[in-house]
Amino acid sequence: MRKIHYFILTLFLCGQLQGQTLSSKSNTEGLTEFKNFIDTIGLVFDIPKDYQATAVIDNPDLWYGFAIINKDSSMQIRYTVWALKPRLIEYEESLKHSNVIMINPNKLYNGIIQANILNMTGGKMYDIGAFPQNAVKQEFNADDGGSCFFEFNCKFGKGYKYGHFVYLHKDNIADVIITYMDNDKIKHKELMELPFHALRFKK
Repeated sequence: MRKIHYFILTLFLCGQLQGQTLSSKSNTEGLTEFKNFIDTIGLVFDIPKDYQATAVIDNPDLWYGFAIINKDSSMQIRYTVWALKPRLIEYEESLKHSNVIMINPNKLYNGIIQANILNMTGGKMYDIGAFPQNAVKQEFNADDGGSCFFEFNCKFGKGYKYGHFVYLHKDNIADVIITYMDNDKIKHKELMELPFHALRFKK
């Protein structure tokens, strides 16, 4: 088991103590479009064994562009990917104007993940743990990353009790939120094991 898996388990145990829309596409078309989309940004995706694409459901809590579900429907995983290039172009332009103040897009993800946990839990804050920097670089080729285990209280999580999001950030490339969804706390870590490295940044 790799370093981040040990870290995930620690966060999980601590937790117990305390765009594209592809919904109209077939499973094959949805997977192909998602892989083509992230390829242009700088990511790769290998669909895990016994998983298939599933419909994207509109919700007010967190936009996501692609989702997969395993054979027995015990876990669904939703992928949110924001390309940073468009925002970086706007940011570079803003630097030319003294009356325009814009935050560097590479600094936005911390606020995004804080807002995300509040959206997922109906306003309840959980600790969001950071991955060891050397491990997140080695395993995802990301510059930063972390995760948070929580209980859903939102429309996004309808049909599921437990959520576990992983965030990844690579400077000048993209921000990513991967949301794992299930109803079995005991099997949660085991269910995350297979798909954990499915999405990663290119080397």
